[in-house]
Amino acid sequence: MNRIEIGPGQEFSLGGENFVITVPIKERRLSTSDAFTIAKNEPYIRVYEELASAFSPRSILELGIFQGGSYVFLDKLFKPRRISAVEISPKPVTPLLRYVADKEGRFVHFSTSQSDRKILEHIVPNELADELDLVVDDASHTYEQTKASFEILFPLLKPGGIYAIEDWSWAHSPNYQAPDAPFSKRHALSNLLFEQLMLMGSTFLISEIRVWKFLYLIHKANTALPAPDEGRNESGSIFEQILNRGREWSLI
Repeated sequence: MNRIEIGPGQEFSLGGENFVITVPIKERRLSTSDAFTIAKNEPYIRVYEELASAFSPRSILELGIFQGGSYVFLDKLFKPRRISAVEISPKPVTPLLRYVADKEGRFVHFSTSQSDRKILEHIVPNELADELDLVVDDASHTYEQTKASFEILFPLLKPGGIYAIEDWSWAHSPNYQAPDAPFSKRHALSNLLFEQLMLMGSTFLISEIRVWKFLYLIHKANTALPAPDEGRNESGSIFEQILNRGREWSLI
């Protein structure tokens, strides 16, 4: 695949669709019939571009839609058989709805939390035909909800699949250090990365975790048992398998 060329106005095209990168939180551009807004800057684009050169997921689940640009980007880049997504906002993105309307195996869910177990456990076997190979979490970026999604979806991810979590390091940015900063009362999302590293060391569920400053990729082991026999305990959490020598783990 040819390298994606990003223009001076942060615009690019892929698979016949146009995109505009708009990352600033204020005054973000809305998607239009001419171009989708994607809130991933070039470093993100390059990671997924590299991943697509060696990985062909059959089905993708995206958590967090925003203006739909990332949904269409993932669809055009990876060309999966099926793709679904959930978004907490109740306001539909009209260009995205037009995009999926005439395409088989394409689904979107608005007014839906990333940690809604009932919906997620419906999507994977029904919309994604139990072939979930890639999860991209660009939703709340909170520790609690991101962990809840992982606890639900990682057991449903096929062996050899990949679970991407974006924007994990926000709590360590200078912009988030003040007592009145955004998420100042929330636990750092990096806690989840630490827990997943401990899970990797304690089990054979995870073969590799690749970390960048802005996202990380969890590679599920090819030898991992399929759900529901994946070592989950009665509480349903795979994190109970962490071996920590009986010592307490404290969140930051």
